[in-house]
Amino acid sequence: MRDAQLPKIFVGYDSREDIAWQVCRHSLLRHADNALNVIPLRQPALRELGLYTRSLDTGASTEFSLTRFLTPYLAGLHGWVLFCDCDFLFTVDVRNVFEGLDASKALYCVQHEYTPAQQVKMDGKQQAVYPRKNWSSFMLFNCDHPMFARLHLRS
Repeated sequence: MRDAQLPKIFVGYDSREDIAWQVCRHSLLRHADNALNVIPLRQPALRELGLYTRSLDTGASTEFSLTRFLTPYLAGLHGWVLFCDCDFLFTVDVRNVFEGLDASKALYCVQHEYTPAQQVKMDGKQQAVYPRKNWSSFMLFNCDHPMFARLHLRS
């Protein structure tokens, strides 16, 4: 991927966590050998464009809880694209994760067992406990995979 097109990195953005977004973006760019396309997923902008029309979810802990799943569409349904939460800090070039990927896979994520220790999380939100918690915090989408050919927006 080092010599290929500019990698697209979508980062979840929450207006209450602007500093986290700034740090994540800075760490991505600081450790990159070359330019990156780092794009914040801002729910209000996605709403303005008519790309996100769900009613507000008062139980969601971040503004990007669900908008993260628009990443393949926003990437033009082409190539590999990364989504990460805004609280990620990169210490090496993110392009490393794009190397050696298996084109037969539609998605890569970090699979792990996690049970929250707290009942309440940031901003006093109730902690939800469910299988595969946090798996969607860091996802590599293969937008060229046939699974994504089925994606489309409803009119």
